Amino acid sequence: MSSSHAAGPAPDRVRGPLTALAPEVKVVGLIAFLLVVAVTPPAAPWALLAHGGIAVAVATLALVDWRAVLGRLALGLPLGVLAVVYAFAGRAPSVEVVGVSLSEPGLRVGVGILGKATIGIVAVSALAASTSVPETIAGLGRVGAPAWFRQLLALAARQLQVLRADLARIRRAVEVRTASQRRTVPLAAGARSLGSLFIRSTERADRLRLAAELRGGDAMTAVAGPAASPGRRTVPAWALGLLPAVLAVVVSVALR
Repeated sequence: MSSSHAAGPAPDRVRGPLTALAPEVKVVGLIAFLLVVAVTPPAAPWALLAHGGIAVAVATLALVDWRAVLGRLALGLPLGVLAVVYAFAGRAPSVEVVGVSLSEPGLRVGVGILGKATIGIVAVSALAASTSVPETIAGLGRVGAPAWFRQLLALAARQLQVLRADLARIRRAVEVRTASQRRTVPLAAGARSLGSLFIRSTERADRLRLAAELRGGDAMTAVAGPAASPGRRTVPAWALGLLPAVLAVVVSVALR
């Protein structure tokens, strides 16, 4: 297998208080917390605000890179557009906001959707900061996630890794050739070649999977690497992992 197909070494993560927990504990805790957030009605904005505070506290304990979190929040921009549509096209009654008449139910629903998406991104960032991709895949396997889903996750992670590496090379090449330090120049070049980059990354990930299968190995192990130690799965560890979800339930009941 050529070096272009092999995954580079993963960057060392800063070990925070959540790093030692077993990945399945963190995965189950994340899913439980997101379920509580999802079922919280938009009519309970204070509960959603408290859920956001819980997510920020957990992300702080996980020692997340907040610059990376801000970048991931761009994924919620389409939902921001949807929230605006709800606010303008929703049913009566209306409310005046900065001199603009908006639908009160639509505004409540739109802000709720945007808030839940933001909370989800922050919570997932906490898992990503404290758990590597191999650990996450291993944890999903221990809680019964199907093999096809875990393999899909591993391949997607590999494709994103290749895309980031290719975009970084394009940026360096553009900076060398144009002597420009402006971020807009390499970003424009990367946007023009995004389609070809995606196709190349897909082909590389597929070749990696086929090579692993021909050699009798496991595609998920080849793509994501060997899983690390299982981590702590004691009763206190499970209690800590489920604590954000429990707090979210208490807040939802108290503030509804």
